[in-house]
Amino acid sequence: MKGRLAELELECMKVLWKYPGASVAQVRAGLPRPLAYTTVMTVLDRMSAKGLVERQKNGRAYLYTAALDLETARRSAVGRLAARFFDNDPAALARYASRLRMSKDDEDEAALAPVPRRRARTVARRPAVFPSHMDDSLL
Repeated sequence: MKGRLAELELECMKVLWKYPGASVAQVRAGLPRPLAYTTVMTVLDRMSAKGLVERQKNGRAYLYTAALDLETARRSAVGRLAARFFDNDPAALARYASRLRMSKDDEDEAALAPVPRRRARTVARRPAVFPSHMDDSLL
């Protein structure tokens, strides 16, 4: 079983980590974007074949449960990130993440500061210019 998840697989896993034993329709309803029922069914079927989810027959439908736990998926993703961008040095990744957090705090403080109001500038619009070979009746 691998911890590497494609984007749609991760979206499905997030639903299953929150709602174990979900049907295709329930997973579909929990996704952040609308997808066809058959798309979600296919993704879950392939995830089952990969060992990422387990499924149990319930009448005519299957109920899906995550076989990959959240901690393992996170560990795998962070390991790949450290390997690709930080020469396999988790400490370098941690230092970088720490600096990001400090920058985020600074941004949050800046967001709370009052923003000076500016007067709106009027922008002169230029007339649209069309090539001479275009017929105005087509517009």
